[in-house]
Amino acid sequence: MDPAAWDDGDLNQDEELEFQEPMWAGRDGLIFLIDASKPMFVEDDSGSSPFRISLQCCRSTMLNKIVSSERDLMGVVLFGTDKTTNKLDVPHIYVLQDLQQPGADKIKQLETILNRPKFDDFENKYGHSNDFAISDALWLCQQIFADSPLKLSSKKILLFTNTDNPHGGSTQQQHRARRKAADLCQVGIDVELLHMGRDFDPSHFYKELIQTIKGEDSDDWRLPNPSTRFEELTARLYRKDHKKRSVGRIPFLLGGEIKFGVAIYNLVRQTTVPKKASLDKNTNEPVKSTIKKFHADTGEVLLSTELNKYQEFGFKKITLTLEETRNLRKMMDPCLKLLGFKPVSKVKIHHHVTPSSFIYPDEGLVEGSRRLFAALLDRCVAKKVVPICIYMPRSNSTPSLVALLPQQECLDDANVQLLPPGFHVVNLPYAEDIRMLNIDSSIKGNPEQIESAKAVVKKLRFGYSPYKFDNPKLQTHWSNIEALAMDYNEPKEVPDLTVPDHEYMANKLGSLAKDFLDHVYIAGYYPGDKPKASGGRKRASNVVDNDNPKRTPKAAEDTSDMKALALDEWLLVMFQVEKLKVDQLKAYLQENGIKVTGLKKADLVSKVYQQLGIDEPN
Repeated sequence: MDPAAWDDGDLNQDEELEFQEPMWAGRDGLIFLIDASKPMFVEDDSGSSPFRISLQCCRSTMLNKIVSSERDLMGVVLFGTDKTTNKLDVPHIYVLQDLQQPGADKIKQLETILNRPKFDDFENKYGHSNDFAISDALWLCQQIFADSPLKLSSKKILLFTNTDNPHGGSTQQQHRARRKAADLCQVGIDVELLHMGRDFDPSHFYKELIQTIKGEDSDDWRLPNPSTRFEELTARLYRKDHKKRSVGRIPFLLGGEIKFGVAIYNLVRQTTVPKKASLDKNTNEPVKSTIKKFHADTGEVLLSTELNKYQEFGFKKITLTLEETRNLRKMMDPCLKLLGFKPVSKVKIHHHVTPSSFIYPDEGLVEGSRRLFAALLDRCVAKKVVPICIYMPRSNSTPSLVALLPQQECLDDANVQLLPPGFHVVNLPYAEDIRMLNIDSSIKGNPEQIESAKAVVKKLRFGYSPYKFDNPKLQTHWSNIEALAMDYNEPKEVPDLTVPDHEYMANKLGSLAKDFLDHVYIAGYYPGDKPKASGGRKRASNVVDNDNPKRTPKAAEDTSDMKALALDEWLLVMFQVEKLKVDQLKAYLQENGIKVTGLKKADLVSKVYQQLGIDEPN
């Protein structure tokens, strides 16, 4: 067969996909385990109850799942009910929704329950009971995960309750719950507690339960402060449920035989509108396209292993197999190799030439990685240094020099993690990646103008966070799809948070805006004013606006301001001498004893700049 022409596009494509989410990540399984006992239905002053907030969180999470990862499975299980509905007939547990992909019918079912004022029919349809066991509820969730026909890469239970000691009078029930928690830990099922109520004390029961599942050496069992607001609980739920899948696992070589495992994560990823999918016109099922390559002479179907690549050298074709082509770029095994340390001040902001990654210890790759990683992070923070390493994330990628910028764990007031502990992998530029910019010197403002601008900037500053701004195009797209799927009369209005709120800014600035304009612009000039019409009736030059004397137009022949312009070059540029009429230029020059006979406008403009002692702009 004829060898295929050399094409390194496949290799470049592999490198571009290097930091994207792997396709082998699988599906996530998530079960909402909600307490349905009577304390969950006690309303606060705002008329909201913990049970209502829990269902609202379920609905919000389902909507996010449909947008972010529609392949994941979700289920809703109520415990503490009088009625029993589940496949194993576990008492006082009602499976509201089986473990399935979220859809419009699931969301509508939750909305139907939420729309009932004070859950009037809940007592008749589901009922309440205190004769339940947490161990039974956890065991049923474990069986639901086991019965799933689809392979799940992660399994998680989100437990909503406002009762801090459900088995206070039964030591046996507490022991059974802790034993079941140990079983969940062994089979890889995670449990997150979303507790509500200001008087909730996790130390009575749930602290030890969660610590048993997470492990004593882990800090993940640390429980945040109880929440009473839907916004706080939703934000906490998003952090717990947000995908934290690594894009790779590599060893960190410290020297000699000392190494530990780290997992690579992407903290920021661009979100785009989903691509269009081709559907069969008869069945409306997605159409999958396949590519087959045939031999040019025999017409036989060629396998990928039968395809070769070539490169011409000296009028000869050097043929390489796909495996040999990959090995050409394989310089070393994937790893992070420590070279030394530098002060953290050596890492500059302009070194950020490519998106950074984030590394976190991986105990599954090398046992004991968590402790060694924590020791390295602690010493780097204490000594204010950054490790300099050789970074090889993939076997077919190019090695690069990186600086590991340490980051300590950051918690908010509610004891919820905002920033995880770890290292940011900052790719260091080579010499050819940095270029010097020739920036022309600009004219600076006077001290009064600078102080006025500082006051405006200081007044309009705010704490920036990318989470405060949603992409209006994406939000509108998903709002329209949601309205279509949920049979809404019209989609929800999506506010464009990227547009400045001019009214709010004007109220906050007050008189500072006017002071800034008075210091920067010449009298009578206001940015944004409409130009005067060239035709029609001329406006009298001596008209005075009593409400706003600054806007009083000056006579066209008045050039007295030109002398004042000589004191400030920047204002002269703003005035733009070239826009003056010939009569104005001649009148000004004649007043200063300069002959203007036979001069054209360009010569008059040059004479004005010379008389003022200022270089003429190019």
